[in-house]
Amino acid sequence: MPRAQQNVFFKANPFKITLLCISLSLFACKKQDQQPVIEQKNHPVELIQQDIVEIKQGDVSQKTAFTGTIRAINQSSIQTQVTATASQVYVQVGQSVEKGQILVRLNNQDNASRLAQSRANKASAEAQANQARNMVNRKKRLYDQGFISKVEYEQSQVDYQGQLENVKAQQANVDIALKADQDGVIRSPISGVITKRQVDVGQTVAAGQSIFEIVDPHHLEIQAKLPVDQQTALQIGHQIEFNIQGSAETYKATLSRISPIADQVSRQIEFFATPNQAINSLSIGAFIDGNIIGSSRINGQMIPLDSVRDFKNKPYVWVVRNNKVQQIFVQILQQRLNDNVAVVQGLNQGDLIIKTDLSHDDINKPVSIAKN
Repeated sequence: MPRAQQNVFFKANPFKITLLCISLSLFACKKQDQQPVIEQKNHPVELIQQDIVEIKQGDVSQKTAFTGTIRAINQSSIQTQVTATASQVYVQVGQSVEKGQILVRLNNQDNASRLAQSRANKASAEAQANQARNMVNRKKRLYDQGFISKVEYEQSQVDYQGQLENVKAQQANVDIALKADQDGVIRSPISGVITKRQVDVGQTVAAGQSIFEIVDPHHLEIQAKLPVDQQTALQIGHQIEFNIQGSAETYKATLSRISPIADQVSRQIEFFATPNQAINSLSIGAFIDGNIIGSSRINGQMIPLDSVRDFKNKPYVWVVRNNKVQQIFVQILQQRLNDNVAVVQGLNQGDLIIKTDLSHDDINKPVSIAKN
């Protein structure tokens, strides 16, 4: 193009020239930006020996996890049978008591008076019965001698029988009054430890009010529930291993009782287990995590439980396979929270489990494992 025509073109199309320059600049920037992306995509994932773990293959006992509590087998909530005022209280919270030991005395003068009156009425009825019996014997002799008629003799027998029935009625009144009087003395129904006291000297308690709670700390058991769909794990005699909240020690127990029906609301079956060793009484009411050990065994791959991702929905793990990062979905056969172990299926022999979390952008990237 002649120089004169070029000058005319540049003068006539300044807007086109500006667009051309901008397009060339953007193309150059895009080309520069793509280079680091390519380099980053090919950059290996760097790991250390502590980030990976080998898979362990083997047979393990089938375990069914559950949660429950520690409870006392023998426990009692003591309630008053009468309305009265506490005159003496003999025990405190934490104190050991024996069966039959007096815990509190109630000031119940009305019942004491009724007992005395009923005993007096009984004594009077017994005296009248003795008199009627003597009268029967006297009239028997007179009847035998012919001095009185048979009707008169039989009437004396009827009077005596009525007096005997009156004695029985008065005895029943004595028993009622004695029971009411004895209700003023509260005794422990079991041997154990006082865990709650709700009465003080001078306090008036109502009939039916709870004033003491007692538990036997020497006979404890596990109380727990299991969903209906896991009922096959519940068999009398199965062994149980569990941990008490706040303690790292593992305890053993034996499944001893199973509820014959499932709860209609929660659809769970309640069961009980007897510990194989003594448990501190302070653990009563504590939560436990445990496993029911089944008689059958399962074959699987054992990996760290905390290496499993998306555990509840679609569990998977990051692995090193063929020296590349892979996302492998697995089937959970068993989980052991206390040991941080998961028994799974779906991995290949030779896979290395990556314990650290990665992103989906790391899939198929080569892996570099540092020795230190």
